[in-house]
Amino acid sequence: MKKKKIFAAIDIGSYNCRLTIVEKTVNGIRIVQNFSRETNLIKEISYSNEFKYENIRKTLNCLYEISKKIADFKVQDYRCIATEACRQVINPDFFLLQVKKKTGLLAEIISSSEESRLSFDGCSKYHDKIKKFGLIIDIGGGSTELTYFDKKNDKLISKSISFGVVNLSEKINLFGIEYINKKFNNFFLDIKKQISQNFTDYLVIGSCSTITSIFAVNKGLKRYLPRLIEGEILNLDSVLETCSLIKTMTITDKKTHPCIGKNYFLLDNGILILKKILEYIPAYKILATHYGLRQGLINEYFK
Repeated sequence: MKKKKIFAAIDIGSYNCRLTIVEKTVNGIRIVQNFSRETNLIKEISYSNEFKYENIRKTLNCLYEISKKIADFKVQDYRCIATEACRQVINPDFFLLQVKKKTGLLAEIISSSEESRLSFDGCSKYHDKIKKFGLIIDIGGGSTELTYFDKKNDKLISKSISFGVVNLSEKINLFGIEYINKKFNNFFLDIKKQISQNFTDYLVIGSCSTITSIFAVNKGLKRYLPRLIEGEILNLDSVLETCSLIKTMTITDKKTHPCIGKNYFLLDNGILILKKILEYIPAYKILATHYGLRQGLINEYFK
């Protein structure tokens, strides 16, 4: 009997550590385990470019648990990647050595362009919905990646800015809102120059929790259920109306909302970034997805 191939995709994100274990069967690729935990690795890195000990400890504990799951599920191969937090820190090699020492996992730091490429590949399920042009928005904890796709010319452009839902507040505190707005403006103007066209038949794919949370609030879900959001499409007016609704909510309302919760400030920052994007790049309709980086790793591995 042919041995099944079991692969794990591990994402050491700026805010969450995530794991997906899949197995290849005669019927395709089946998910056997999903796991996610908040570690907030990037928190306060803006002030010193160093990880706080507590954040390293939480991340290593999480990765140790992930390493046990990999052993329990008899994973035959894996890829463990680190993103913006490790791109910003002064001494990322020290962190990677600690990961190896404490968990046995071999982690690698990927560039923002590879992160964008993998996220784009991870959304391949929806590529056929892109008639001519598409844009993937990924608002992460420490950075925002935009990946533009010109289907006719098979052209992929990825751009990244080091503002995410965690560090945006920190950077505003450090540099002031005028400086941040100037950085955003220059970033988006540069993107518009590279992707200048009339945006006919244009689809935006939101591959991040900011987008999926907005969709969940829009649908009035009493409990956050990814399957009720996955692949849904909203027009721009509906997205902006929901953003305005969230803005009018009190902190208590947000904390007790089943699709927002205690980390409401992350959604608030994500909406600020999203609205800045939409000022410069039109989005007549947005598709929400939970697919992205880990799915990209899986797709690449089983090509």
